[in-house]
Amino acid sequence: MRRLALISLLLLPAALAAEMLRIDYSDPQGFGFNDPTPVPAVPGNPGTTLGEQRRAAFEAAVDIWASRLDSESLIRVEALFEDLGCGENTTLGRGGTTGLARDFFNAPKAGVNYPLSLAAALRGQIYSQFDAELRVRFNFRVDAEPCLDNISGYWYGLDPLTPPIQGTYSFLELAVHELGHGLGFQSLTERDNRQFFGDPPVPDVMSDFIFDLARDASWAEMTAAQRAQSDTSESNLVWIGPRANLRAAERLLPPGQITLAPDQPGSQRFEAWIQGYGPYLALDGLRARLVLAQGPGDSLPASDPWHRSLACQPLDNTDEVAGALVLVRRGDCTFASKWQNVFDAGGAGLLLVDNQPDGSAQAIARDFGIALDRNLPIPIWMVSDSTGLALRNAPVASTVLLGYDSTAPARGTREGFVNLEASPDNPDSNVSHFARSLAPRSVMNPFLSNSAFDGDPDLAPDLLHDLGWPDGTAKRGQYSGNWFNPERAGEGCQLTLEDGQDVPVLTCYLYRDGEQFWLIGNGVDRGDRLEFNEMIITEGADYGPAFDPQAVVLSDWGEIVMRPIDCNRARFDFQPFDPALPAYSSQMVKIVGGDCNLRAAQQPDRRRSGNYFDPQRGGEGVQLAVEADGRAWVLTFYTYLDGKQVWMIGSGNRLGNTIEFNDVVTTRGGDYGPDFDPDRVELLPFGRFILEFESCNDLRLELLSEDPRFPSGTREMTRIVPQEC
Repeated sequence: MRRLALISLLLLPAALAAEMLRIDYSDPQGFGFNDPTPVPAVPGNPGTTLGEQRRAAFEAAVDIWASRLDSESLIRVEALFEDLGCGENTTLGRGGTTGLARDFFNAPKAGVNYPLSLAAALRGQIYSQFDAELRVRFNFRVDAEPCLDNISGYWYGLDPLTPPIQGTYSFLELAVHELGHGLGFQSLTERDNRQFFGDPPVPDVMSDFIFDLARDASWAEMTAAQRAQSDTSESNLVWIGPRANLRAAERLLPPGQITLAPDQPGSQRFEAWIQGYGPYLALDGLRARLVLAQGPGDSLPASDPWHRSLACQPLDNTDEVAGALVLVRRGDCTFASKWQNVFDAGGAGLLLVDNQPDGSAQAIARDFGIALDRNLPIPIWMVSDSTGLALRNAPVASTVLLGYDSTAPARGTREGFVNLEASPDNPDSNVSHFARSLAPRSVMNPFLSNSAFDGDPDLAPDLLHDLGWPDGTAKRGQYSGNWFNPERAGEGCQLTLEDGQDVPVLTCYLYRDGEQFWLIGNGVDRGDRLEFNEMIITEGADYGPAFDPQAVVLSDWGEIVMRPIDCNRARFDFQPFDPALPAYSSQMVKIVGGDCNLRAAQQPDRRRSGNYFDPQRGGEGVQLAVEADGRAWVLTFYTYLDGKQVWMIGSGNRLGNTIEFNDVVTTRGGDYGPDFDPDRVELLPFGRFILEFESCNDLRLELLSEDPRFPSGTREMTRIVPQEC
């Protein structure tokens, strides 16, 4: 895509004005965020010194939050490294507000304490008596010495497809977590006695939404003594904010279960435990044969029923394993090695059988975030020792259904509300985190992972919206523009927003068997994703004077889901209806990256972006987008040749009411999905486009072709969705 759209485009830096979150790195020279120590490169992070890599990771976390929130004011963030302990008392990081405010201008509730960051965002003014509205601190000793068992430091990689190396923690995940506390996911009560702050004590905004089901009361309605007791009430403590619970209802999964012989009378059901990270099974589960792993090199004696089933080396029974759910015993090697060997043998999933007795303190038979240093597309779930034996003794090649107990509430919820952490075993983490029982786990769980983090803050933004934070709806336009995968140059997607930025329109330009095709569809903003459930593909018309709109045939192609990480990075999930076309995902970036850390009022003017067509030539048209720098424009023309779809693309800069696109190209040679090879894509010069705006809804497009297949001509076009001029 970059080769297509940036042939003559000069990249210009985004303006530095009016950022939402301003970072103050307060470490001294030579330390922390300013550490000049040279370090090896890590995926996705441009830094060459330890300090540079730390800053790049922290700024990526800021972009994640700034893409999802809005503010009427600058919010100042102090960030630094400190000594936060080592050994049993090791703390990875701490984040929180620097002060409290109440009864400020625009305060949603009177007489209630708010964190300074939220108060400043709502009132439109910083608190000048403070140096910052929130502060985040990180433990420098984690990188400097072995403070935690099996942990050698932070992982500063930013590529969502590259998990941390074994024995490291994702610094990006930690930074997103601590910023979440500073933005307001923090109980503003005394930790020791849960007394409100102030003289006299004043309730905080979070306590309105912290609810104890056993007492049938919110924390704002309780005494300090009752709150202190409620603090460790386990699943009784829930969050009653509506937005977070709506998000939980669509994201959280029911308890796992495995059904033996699901289609037979008397089928048996066993409890299974969900791996805390993707890939996650769909709600209809995975139906497959059940096969016991068989391979060399196990330490177990021949008399052990699990002899040769540890899967620590390549499997011998690949013919059996292919397409099956594979039983593997815990022990001898890492979970990741077992997962890899089952995947390499063609297994459809791995069922890890615990080697510890049921109920043991060392048992992993629970929903668990397994540390995995790789990404593989098959599930890895767990069962207890006793369940594993029962499954092992089932008839050979039995069919099983690995899935969910749809009759039970979602993990980490009670009575329809998401649980907050309220464990008697870890009171320091209570209330200001989601419960560990959530599946999938949350970035705001009390314990971070040392596994993959793709940048998704899951339910946490919705909790902040419940507190009063403005969401990112007013800056939805930040996602508009052209997207491509750097490893799949030559294809991509273009997003614009119609009807006052409320209706996202997506076009994607792709290939099949060397020929171009394109898709178009309207979408819906779901808050954490954009869903395009009716992508359309067309055929049947011809180019230029031979075009006949009656010959255009429209068909439903499938669905595309866009899952932003921030305003410049997103995953696109392609889900075609045609069974001959596989579903796949592509990690894309903007061809012209923008500043994610902008408030809505400072977003580029995108009113001219959109979709235009000639009403007499329905079935072809153009999509025009101003890129994130506010200066570069990309135009894609969607048309036909001999009944087949064709697209041309070019970039240019606007001068007055005119944009000249001087290096327009069309292409050929690619293929769809996993078979795409960017080296096969050929760029074929088309010529030039000259676009002139005639009104806020109308334009004139002159096509100056150098390709004899496409005669030159002029199109008078209007917006598909007219806007108020």
